[in-house]
Order: sequence, then C-alpha cells, then structure tokens
Amino acid sequence: MDSPFLFKPGKPIVTVGCIFGTPLAFQGFNWLPLNQVLAWTLFTRQAMKDHADWTRWRHLLLGGLKMIVLLGSEWCHNIAHVAVARGIGQPVDGIRIIAGMPVLLYKEPEHPSIAPRQHILRSLGGPLCNAVLLLVSKVFQQITPPESPAREVMNVASGMNTFITFASLTPVPEFDGGPILKWSLISHGYSPERASQVSIRANRLIGFGLLGATAVSIKNHSWLLALIYSFLGVLSLATGYGRTKA
Repeated sequence: MDSPFLFKPGKPIVTVGCIFGTPLAFQGFNWLPLNQVLAWTLFTRQAMKDHADWTRWRHLLLGGLKMIVLLGSEWCHNIAHVAVARGIGQPVDGIRIIAGMPVLLYKEPEHPSIAPRQHILRSLGGPLCNAVLLLVSKVFQQITPPESPAREVMNVASGMNTFITFASLTPVPEFDGGPILKWSLISHGYSPERASQVSIRANRLIGFGLLGATAVSIKNHSWLLALIYSFLGVLSLATGYGRTKA
C-alpha cells in the first residue's frame, strides 16, 4: 500500500540498506519494531492459553513464527511493489520504516512521465504477491496435521494474505485498488475527471456492501470480520462522499 508523503524535514535520515535499488531508511526512533513486539507478545500469550502444558520457549517460538508470517506478509507486499516498480523503470523513491513496518515513498506519484499501464503494474505487484503467498499457505494448510503448531502458523499466513489481497484492492486512493481502477479507466479513454467520478460511485457501492457484510458478521458473532469490514467500509464511504480525494 502506497503513501505519497516523504521524510520529515530537519531530522537526520538513517539509511540501513537498499531493496531492489530503493533505499531503506528511518528517522529518529521510528525503527523500533513496535509492531513486531506487540504481535509477538499477543501470539505468545495466546499460545500460553492454548498450550498450557508447553514450555515458555515453545510458547515464544510459536508466537514468533506467527508474528513473522503475519507482518512478513505486509513486508512482502511492499517489496513486491518495489520490485515491479524497478522492473518497469519507475522505481519507488524510498522505503521508510515506521514502527518496524515499511511505507513506500513517492516524490511525485502521478508524474506525467508515468504511463497508465505502469501505474497499474506498479499497483498490482503487492496484491499479486499476497495472492501467491495465499495459495502457498493454503497448500501447506492441507498437508499439515490438524490442530498442530504448523497448522496454526499456516492459518495465520492464510488469514493475513487473504486480508491483504482483498483489502488492498478496495478502490480507496491510498490502497492499490484506487490507482488500478483510476488508471485502467484512463487507459480506456476516460478523462481523469470522469475516472474520479466512477471511482467515487464505486467506493459508495462497495462501502455500503461492506457495511452490509459488517451487519451479517455481527449477527453471526464474527467480531474480527465485522471490524475488518466496517473499517474498509468506512474508508470507501469516506472516499465516495468526498471526505478523501478520489
């Protein structure tokens, strides 16, 4: 998922390496892996609850593996964007680490030199990567024993990649689906203004659909799904009714 904002001025930038030629950097204490620590803690506590007869080290190991596949799926999503962007000759300007997670940086995300096809390909890289990871995790779900630690890890991998794949294709401008829809329309002869109007209508339709799915999930006591659907639904409706730029 892409973001147009860059580093804050006046603060030193620390570059720790490059990924496909794109600098990986942070400012201040933003490198602290807060998301990793939080996810590891929560998964370890869940392991302690589900496997009370295990040793603390096994709890930590299972929690760590779940944390890696959960947050690693988002890292892979962004790295895939970087790889595709480099491959089509329109590289990402930088990767900023915030709380242990990557944010892609573009100085001019809609520069005139970027063709519609390049916009679409650059946006598709992340979702396609997660779709492949989803298929792989589904295969391993089938070959791992039920109720085993390996199955638990694959369940997390499957759930996270399912979420990222479909959530990222929501036509909100900040997600991948927004640029894909917009530039697909422009490549078929739509003006930018007309493409924005179509995007607004699409977000309204999808937003109401997601809120409907939220209601069904609440009725079925699927609280996590309800939270996810409501979050995406509110974002889509915010775009559809002018609260964010389409």
